[in-house]
Parts: sequence; C-alpha cells; structure tokens
Amino acid sequence: MGTISLDLRRRIVEAYDKGLTKTYAETAEMFGVGYATVNRLLRRKRDTGDVLAKPRGGNNPRRIDLDWLRAHAAAEPDARLIDRMAAWEKKSGTAVVMATMWNALRTIGWSHKKRRFTRESAT
Repeated sequence: MGTISLDLRRRIVEAYDKGLTKTYAETAEMFGVGYATVNRLLRRKRDTGDVLAKPRGGNNPRRIDLDWLRAHAAAEPDARLIDRMAAWEKKSGTAVVMATMWNALRTIGWSHKKRRFTRESAT
C-alpha cells in the first residue's frame, strides 16, 4: 500500500480529536485504514504537531570519486578490485566494500576482469 494522503491523515486525526469516534478501532474502521495506522498518526500528531509523512530516501551520495577512479584505472589497468579498494582507502581515508568498487567501475565503463594469459585456440 502507498503513502496515505495528507488530507486523509488530517481527517483521521481530526475525527478522533473531535470525538466523532471513541476508539482507535472505530476510527480505523470509519476510514478504512488499520488500527496501527491510526495509532501512528495520532502519536506523530502528539510528538511533532502535524501528521506529515517522514522524508523518504534520497541523498545517497557516491562513496568513490569517479574522476579519481577513471585516472586510477587508466594508470593501472590491470589492478585487482582489492588493489583499487586499498588505493582508494589510502587516498581518501575511507574504506569501501568490494561491491561499491565493482559498481563504480561499471559506472565508468570498466571491468575488473583480467586479460587472457593464453591465446584462444583456433579450433
């Protein structure tokens, strides 16, 4: 189920506060929402003074500087993921996990795979 509209949130709280319903269960049944939703909305109204939804998602900045990674990849094309992780930690002071480095390399269009040591057979 999606986010409840601000209008419905305010009507639920208003109905309970004005005494149109006596219990959370009655309020929930009247508006077709769950008991826990009514409880949560009334608690949020008490705590913050309004029933606005909490902010969701966003602001997840990239952990690795892509310009640095491009330069590092060009300078050391055969470096392993773990070597790139160590170089990033040395440069920035921030450790990253292998998945983060992998995703950053994919973003700049590089692969972590090495070149083949032997030529492919002609057959």
